[in-house]
Order: sequence, then C-alpha cells, then structure tokens
Amino acid sequence: RDPKSVADAIPYVLAVDADDKLQRVIVDARLMQSVERCRTFWHRLQEQGGIHNSHADILLAREKVKWEAAKAKELEELKEAAPSGTPVSAVAVPAAVPPAAASGGAPAEPAAPERNPDEAWIETSRCPSCNECQAINDKMFVYNENKQAYITDVKLGTYRQLVEAAETCQVAIIHPGKPWNANEPGIEELMARAEPFP
Repeated sequence: RDPKSVADAIPYVLAVDADDKLQRVIVDARLMQSVERCRTFWHRLQEQGGIHNSHADILLAREKVKWEAAKAKELEELKEAAPSGTPVSAVAVPAAVPPAAASGGAPAEPAAPERNPDEAWIETSRCPSCNECQAINDKMFVYNENKQAYITDVKLGTYRQLVEAAETCQVAIIHPGKPWNANEPGIEELMARAEPFP
C-alpha cells in the first residue's frame, strides 16, 4: 500500500486462536520498520539493475536535449551555407531549446537562510539522489538542478514523514528538527525516533 495513506494505520495479521476464533494479531513496529528497510533495499537494488531507474530516464532526457541542440546547430549551418537565392523559409530550423529543458527543468534550490536548530533540513550537498525521501513525500522533498534533495515546506507533509525519511536515508543527511504540529498523532514517539538525527 501507498505509505502516504497508511501512516497512522496499525498493521496486523489474521490468526486462529486455541478456541478456533479468528483474531487480529498486531505486528510489532520494529518488525514493520525492518520490513520497510528490506523493501527499500530491494527497490534500490532494482534501480541499480536498471529497473525503474530515474537516473537513466533523466540522462536520456538530457541526451535528447543535447541531440536536438546539435541538430538545430547543424541546420543553422546548412541555412548559412545555402545559396543566396534559397528562401529562408525553405530551411526548417527547430525552435531553440528552452533554458529550463537544457538544465533538466528542475527548480533551483532556494538560498539557505540562517539555520534554526528546531527546523527540518537536509544536507543537500551530500544527497546521493536515491529517491527514498521523494517516495515518502514528493511535495515536501524535491530535487534541485543537480538532482539533490532539499525540503520545500514541512507543512506539505507530516512530521511522521520527516522522521521516516530520516530513518530510510542511506547517508543520514535528513534532520527532522522539531514538529510544526504538536497535535499530530504519536508525536512523542516520533520525537524520540528523531533524536538520532539532530
């Protein structure tokens, strides 16, 4: 299931007790975290093998932009080398490549303000572009032009998602800070889980 829709759900399995009655057995939270980590590692292994590889898709898009720019330059040279009697409209020249497309179309990372220790932040320059935080919330976690993550607005997600992203980050560069919503369910447990990521 989509992790965004089950943040507050309680996982369970069905089991039959000694009286032949069907019961719901709650799964331990630590076991669920282990399962999520295993799933994350499996997805990472798939990506390294070329399955659902966002890096390959981005590289392909960039190479396409380069090819189109080279083709446009070649046509421009043909246009200049054409006989003077050839009408300009006879040589088709594709539209110029927009600057956003040439750089991958990614939004620029905002300038880093004076750091508040209670605010959530990411060590963007160390981001390995693993997509794990974006898999949790792609509105709160976005990429800059170098495909390195930063936080746009913590109010686009929950504190639980910040903590889960910090726990799944393979290089431990996500710092959840303090929760912006003190009424979020399970906030004390989440703050305890966030302590290893100051």
